[in-house]
Amino acid sequence: LRPSRPALSSMAEPSALDTKTIQGFGIAKTYAKNTDDINSLDYSNDGEFLVTAANDDSMCLYSCEDATHIKTVKCKRFGVSLARFTHHSKAVICASRRRATEESVRYLSLHDNRYLRFFGGHTEEVVQLSMCPVDDTFMSGASDRTVRFWDLRDAKATAIFETKDTPVLSYDPQGLIIAICTARNHLKLFDRRTLTKGPFSTFSVERNVWTHMTFTPDGNYILMRNSEGYLNLYDSFKGNLKRQFRSGMRPKRNFSGNRLLSTEFCPSISPDGKYLLCGSDTELTCWNLESGSITQSWRPLD
Repeated sequence: LRPSRPALSSMAEPSALDTKTIQGFGIAKTYAKNTDDINSLDYSNDGEFLVTAANDDSMCLYSCEDATHIKTVKCKRFGVSLARFTHHSKAVICASRRRATEESVRYLSLHDNRYLRFFGGHTEEVVQLSMCPVDDTFMSGASDRTVRFWDLRDAKATAIFETKDTPVLSYDPQGLIIAICTARNHLKLFDRRTLTKGPFSTFSVERNVWTHMTFTPDGNYILMRNSEGYLNLYDSFKGNLKRQFRSGMRPKRNFSGNRLLSTEFCPSISPDGKYLLCGSDTELTCWNLESGSITQSWRPLD
């Protein structure tokens, strides 16, 4: 999406994000670099780059400044999902779609297409990756019902936390609090500095299969998406439900009826905390986070 106005780099001061600006956005360019579904995307911390991972076993790197494709990195041996930038704009962590036990998570330099480290230990597919916003630690969650904590400098997990269900997890914006949904209706908050002491707060949330979690930029709310396409906004201090959004159609399922995580749509909150965006099978929708009203929606180009 690009606004129908001059690029920010050509303006003296970037404009504040408001309803008029969002409604002026339109689809200006499409890319056909993949032969299968894109399963994840992430922006670098400086906003200069976008990385995508796809089910065709490749990652693509794009420039956000001039909207160009920079390179494609093939990952045929392991497959790739959950691409996440580290604090370096040319390095990412990602999960393996194959060989989950031996190389659960990989640390890749996009500069020279070289793996810097492998993180093994999970016995089933990794479905969650979250990079700490303040240092080089991260955590992973897998279908083996464990959360593992890592440091980019060490191939061995620094801690392992067992859960009662496939976990969903997130850091708060200051990197001090870790939120983990350890069962289908239990959300637990941990102080990262005293992780071994257990959660300092536990909330009961709507019983469902949760697939994504993120804090609002001010840390006051936690947004959770479930497998039915609903987005629930919870107060991170009291645990009460503030608002619910509907993101569209349910994710696809395979022939056995199992959920396909790669086809689910990840919600995103604007840096100012005012707007929520999430895709569906048919459109991308932007809501006002405070009022709950739809600000704008976009349908893909034919």
